[in-house]
Amino acid sequence: MSIEPSLQPKATTEEQVRKYAEPEYVQASAELQKLTVHEAVVRFYRRHDALMHQAVEEAPKRLACEDGCSFCCKQFEVVAPPVEVLEIHAYVLRQFKPDKLRSTIQRAQHNVEARKAASEMERLTLRPVCPFLIDNSCSIYPVRPSVCRNYHATDKGNCQKSFEDPFSTWPTSYVDEIFFPVMGSASGFKNAVGALGFDTKDYHLSSAFLEAVRSPDCAKRFRSGKRVFLKATTAEFDSGSASE
Repeated sequence: MSIEPSLQPKATTEEQVRKYAEPEYVQASAELQKLTVHEAVVRFYRRHDALMHQAVEEAPKRLACEDGCSFCCKQFEVVAPPVEVLEIHAYVLRQFKPDKLRSTIQRAQHNVEARKAASEMERLTLRPVCPFLIDNSCSIYPVRPSVCRNYHATDKGNCQKSFEDPFSTWPTSYVDEIFFPVMGSASGFKNAVGALGFDTKDYHLSSAFLEAVRSPDCAKRFRSGKRVFLKATTAEFDSGSASE
């Protein structure tokens, strides 16, 4: 006896994310075994962006995201694992002129100092502007972290309200049909990197980038499977959070 589609038990969030995480894990694991990490990251981003594009095209709701809208770049402290931070660092060294690099470092330093000076409660109201945001545009767009690639919204007004009122309870306007595929994809790649013994902690981008700029040993520590950033802070939900 078949069950009507409407009566089928709904898959849990974990199950829906795993649906996309598992194939990405298999693909990424194979590539990480035969390619350089950089080449594997490039291929992952290509697959991930294609998945995001398809999900957006097929989603039941249209996104409100558009060029010049940067509320998400100015209200959340961006985090990224070392494999992505090091890609950003390498890209910046190749693409940025000295003045542009200098000003980016200054913005990152400002974020680090503001966070360090703030109490736990005050950090809830901080609005750290991503150091790579220039004229409301991402200056590292080709190598932006997965968390940035995944972020989306269907209500720009709620994004603005959330930015202006840190304690607001305006609902997020994620689309499940986009959220699950991209979160699964990012999780699959990250787990494949971790399975090889590499550091996959989520570090605050500003502090991790500064450490990468100042210490060439970061890349060496990554390749040897050690903790990559010794001074950078990690996301508070990460059990390996660095002390302040």
